[in-house]
Amino acid sequence: MSEIDVQGDLTLLEAELKALTEQLQKLEEQRVQLITKLQQLQGAAAYLRGKQEPTPDQTVAEALEEKKEEESTDNE
Repeated sequence: MSEIDVQGDLTLLEAELKALTEQLQKLEEQRVQLITKLQQLQGAAAYLRGKQEPTPDQTVAEALEEKKEEESTDNE
């Protein structure tokens, strides 16, 4: 039977664990940065949508939605 080099195997495993942990930390930092950027872009887009003049389709859709809301409150 061949002898197992426990210390050598353990050293290799610990090095791999350290490398994977560092890689995971870098990916987590990138994920947080992407989430922040996404939230900023969503906020900017919402702001610009609020500044935009409503199109005729939006006006009709809003009127229909308001009518539905009024009918539902009348039925209560």
